[in-house]
Order: sequence, then structure tokens, then C-alpha cells
Amino acid sequence: MIKADDMVLFVQVVEEGSFSKVAEKLSLTNSVVSKRIARLEENLNTQLLYRTTRKLSLTDAGMVLYEKAKIARSAFKEAENAVTGYGENMKGNIRITMPAVSAKLILSESIAEFCKQHPDISVDLHITNRLVDLIEEGFDLAVRTAELEDSSLIAKRLIDSQWVICATPDYVKQYGMPQTPEELENHECLIYKFDNNSNNVWPLHIDGTKQLMPVYGRFHSNHLSAIKQATLSDLGIAFLPQALVYEEMQQNMLTQILQSFTRKKLGMYAVYPRARQPDQKLKLLIAHLQESLHQKQAYYC
Repeated sequence: MIKADDMVLFVQVVEEGSFSKVAEKLSLTNSVVSKRIARLEENLNTQLLYRTTRKLSLTDAGMVLYEKAKIARSAFKEAENAVTGYGENMKGNIRITMPAVSAKLILSESIAEFCKQHPDISVDLHITNRLVDLIEEGFDLAVRTAELEDSSLIAKRLIDSQWVICATPDYVKQYGMPQTPEELENHECLIYKFDNNSNNVWPLHIDGTKQLMPVYGRFHSNHLSAIKQATLSDLGIAFLPQALVYEEMQQNMLTQILQSFTRKKLGMYAVYPRARQPDQKLKLLIAHLQESLHQKQAYYC
């Protein structure tokens, strides 16, 4: 009879590439790990691994089993997390992905506070500006600030994020304050690139209607913090999330420009796969993030 825990052990051996490493991690002896893999091969009536003194390698049958058993291991872990998440003493792991700006401003600190409040919950926080495939890459939750189109995901709004056009007082003193959106074409604008696509049109409201205003500049970056730093270096005018530059505006290091024409807002969402019903710990984390953001609402709205 094939034992599920033997298949999980087989996956660990493949990923570690060593019986001894797995034995050490699980506080087993090498012989126990070897016997359990041999038992799995016997029950399946096929060889799964080629063993040499230097390394392990998979047979064709081993490769097939590894791919399937890896999925089963993830399912076991998800089932465990789902059940423990409903108990009074919540346990389990939450894998989260979010962009760098959101993590830096408040959410990393908020998640750390959540971990302190719930010592039996572990968090794996992955910070990237790349649009991660939650299902394919095994994430439980993503924080995204964007227009959402993926119908395979459930989105819970955390807060709305206002964007502002700004520059330093020194830049404005040297090159003048734009009074109308059309005057932007006479200025150096700092261009944000997302997924390698330059956002060289800015959405502005002119005569009550939304219009896409072309802008031009020599500095392009896929990182909003780099755009902010270039702005603070008097290089030009930027269109940035208010939360990112709130403190600099309060300290008069940056001046808001064309405020009456600027109405860009993006929702910040907690996103999780539609196929997964959120357990108690995930619901609690989402509520915690929402509360943390609303405590700094002035930054965002």
C-alpha cells in the first residue's frame, strides 16, 4: 500500500537532491529515508531515482511522480492551512506578494504587527513589481493597485490611492509653474514604465472630461521610487501616488501641480484566487491591512 507521506518525502528528496539533507531537516537517519524511498519504489513496482555517490537523478517514472506528488503536497498543505485557520488558535502559513512601494510605505510594518499578534501564523512575503500568477506560483494573497481584469480572482478593496502631479520648488522657480495641462509639453516629465511599457500619457480632467495628455521626458523608470528620487533631484515633473510623496509635500520639498485637473485614483486591493475560499486567518489579515491603511488615510486620499 502506497503511503502519502512517502510521496511527500520523495518530493523533499528530489528538491534537496540528497537523502542526508532531508534526514537532517526531518530529524531522521539516512537509512530511514532510504528505506522509505525504497518502500515507495517497491509499492509502485518501478525505480524512481538513480543513485550515485555524488548525486541523485530522476528516472522517467520518477519525473512523472515528482510533478504529480508536488501538486499533492501543495494540496495537503492547503488543506492543513484551511482547517487550522478556522480554529480558535489559528495556525498555518500565508504566502503574500505585493509591489515594492506598498511594502515600503506601510504594509511590511503592518504584516509584522500581524505576526506579533498571531504567533502561530507564519508569513512568506514576496516583494516584486511583477504581476504574479497567484495560482501558478502558489500565493494565497496579493496586494495590487491597479484596474483589475482577471475574473479568476476575488478582490477586496483596501483603500483608494490618489495620484498627484508634483515637482520641487526649485524646478518650478527655474522653469515655471504649468497653469494648464497643455503647458506640460514644455516641461521635462518623468515617465513611469510598467511591464516595460512607458506611461507617457497622463489622464487629466479638462472641461469636465477625462483626456489623455501626452508628456515627454528623458528619464524613464519601472520603479516609482526612482521617479520620486529624480523629482527630488529637480530633474522634472512627475505623476506619483500621493502616499509616496505625502511627507515631502507636507515638508514643502515638493509642490503639487495642476491639482484641479488631477483626479486619478487607483483602488488598492487584496486579491486571492476565486477557487479558494479564504479561511479565518486570511480574512483577519485582510481586515488588518485595511485598518492599517485607513489609519494613514491622509496619505492616500
